[in-house]
Amino acid sequence: MLLTVTGVAGGVMYWPAGEAPGSAGLGGPLAVGAPAAVSAPASAARAGGLGIISPALVRRRVEAVGTGGAAAPATDGALATRQAGGLATVEPIAAVRGAASSGLAARFRGYLAGRPGHVSVAMYDAVAGTTAVYTDPAVAGYETASSVKLDILTALVQRAGASGRLTAREQALARRMISVSDNAAASALWADVGGAPAMNAFFARLGMHATTAGPGGKWGLTRTTGADQLAVLRAIAYPGTLSAAGRATVSSLLRTVIPAQRWGLTGGVAAGVAVELKNGWLPRTSGWVITSLAHVHGAGRDYIMAVYTKNGPSMQSGITTVQGLSTLAWKAARSSTSAG
Repeated sequence: MLLTVTGVAGGVMYWPAGEAPGSAGLGGPLAVGAPAAVSAPASAARAGGLGIISPALVRRRVEAVGTGGAAAPATDGALATRQAGGLATVEPIAAVRGAASSGLAARFRGYLAGRPGHVSVAMYDAVAGTTAVYTDPAVAGYETASSVKLDILTALVQRAGASGRLTAREQALARRMISVSDNAAASALWADVGGAPAMNAFFARLGMHATTAGPGGKWGLTRTTGADQLAVLRAIAYPGTLSAAGRATVSSLLRTVIPAQRWGLTGGVAAGVAVELKNGWLPRTSGWVITSLAHVHGAGRDYIMAVYTKNGPSMQSGITTVQGLSTLAWKAARSSTSAG
């Protein structure tokens, strides 16, 4: 089955024809855009080809392909939570080390009070040795969408051991999975690494106790939090979990992400600073899921950051939220050139 959604900016989100419906579903090459023209069902095609359908129907169809089942019911939890003042920080977990940064967490909270949807955000500043974590507890877990592709890659590289080398086949698939967010490549590598059981074991080894792999091959429905994902980012950015060669393998692939997908945690970052990132996006009946993971280093700063949003009104709204948090983090990050 081939489902193609073409945005006004010329990007495409797709599930490759060779992929079983519902096996992955979440994320593909899609430039930032709003209205979409979608390939109509067979009945419409027989009646004359492509048709324009509503954004709500786009979400339902994409989600049905992406999850292999009925779409989840819509909720108004985001609005109700915000009206009730339900946003709250959570205690750092095993993945979060270093002194807490309550000031930045408070700034995250103040910014998110004016943004729609639910958000989980975490940032570790390697220069200052501080961690800021802020999560809306109104939802139980945040879908990773395509950001889990970085988790898949990290698990593969860890399995490779000290050499950090992937096989020629794995390297080719990993490049497609990371650089253009190819779903078929992700499904193949998810199976190679051992599927949900192996990924859950990988998460447990990293102390990610709030993360659960998506069932039945639905890797994009892996549930997590920003704080948990700092463990994966630490493994990539800093010595300890992966060998130096393994970290270099992951970093080199992250540098191949195409320009159309380099939004999110690039927001507010000074020109010339390295931002190694992987994003994810998924329209659901309850709203958009937008996710972004990154290692930002340069101009004296060095930090890792994870942002997960859900139930947003649009893709662009979620991207704006992530970029606003990114700007706050960049401004707050300590520079080694000014450290006392």
